[in-house]
Amino acid sequence: MHVNRPLKFILALSLAVSLGACSRAESLDNAKPVANAQAATQQAVITNISNAELQTLLDQGLTLVDIRLPEEWAETGVVAGSQRLTLFQKNGAVTPSFLNDLQKIAPKDKPVAVICRSGNRTRAGSELLVQAGYSQVYNVTKGIKGWIGEGRAVVR
Repeated sequence: MHVNRPLKFILALSLAVSLGACSRAESLDNAKPVANAQAATQQAVITNISNAELQTLLDQGLTLVDIRLPEEWAETGVVAGSQRLTLFQKNGAVTPSFLNDLQKIAPKDKPVAVICRSGNRTRAGSELLVQAGYSQVYNVTKGIKGWIGEGRAVVR
């Protein structure tokens, strides 16, 4: 059976998430060049950011995508202005429509930030976005828990 490269990546990413690979607290380099899936000669960048850096970027108009599940949004609220778009389903699989839905709210040529509960899912999600052709991805390392823990406001 022939499986194309992007599909192989999504399948591998789904398997890693379902096996709990994203539950470990590991750090990425602050700015990590990653080969762009659409053009091998271009470089994409994933940048880990703090909540203060996120606020600065939001003030500049950055798109923030909250990739958690709907029940998580209801439980904690979200950062004001967040786009709510579930990346990983309850079973750990990537939501099939995620990339198509994301392109409607965040063009590939514009920077985008991703946030989850604690920063673990966004680490894997950031890699997925780069593989899908996004050139600048910001990973909110402490997630909504860190945001709320710092006393920052959320909306329901």
